[in-house]
Amino acid sequence: MYFVDRKKMEQTLQYLDGLLDTFEQHEFSTDLASLALERIAQMSIEAIIDVGNMMIDGFIMRDPGSYEDIVDILVDEQVLPGDECHAYKAVINIRKMLVHHYLEVDHGHIIEVFRLHMPSLKSFSGRIRKYLDDELGPVSAFGNDGKS
Repeated sequence: MYFVDRKKMEQTLQYLDGLLDTFEQHEFSTDLASLALERIAQMSIEAIIDVGNMMIDGFIMRDPGSYEDIVDILVDEQVLPGDECHAYKAVINIRKMLVHHYLEVDHGHIIEVFRLHMPSLKSFSGRIRKYLDDELGPVSAFGNDGKS
């Protein structure tokens, strides 16, 4: 029996999609914009990690040992394609700089990594939704909440 909180997952995916859209619309050339970039990057990473953990818990996949392992599990379980594994890991690796080395944030590096891997990032939500639909069926007006 699987339990996936599809409502919370969908809210998180919509939040991620909004962050990515905002990233694409800005240049981040001022101090305030650089701070916004940090927030966009960190919250995008947290959203990916949170959705990954919800998928792993909900579908009773093996326990991850690290943030990168979350990506490996989603690839192993065919939620994400293997050829995008590096993209997600490269983005997630920015988290350490944002959280632990926040006095030395390299904004140019964040922009470079996000731009380089934007196609994979923009595909993430769709890949999660497809897996959910394939495993649980589409969401209906009657509130298919993932319980089966």
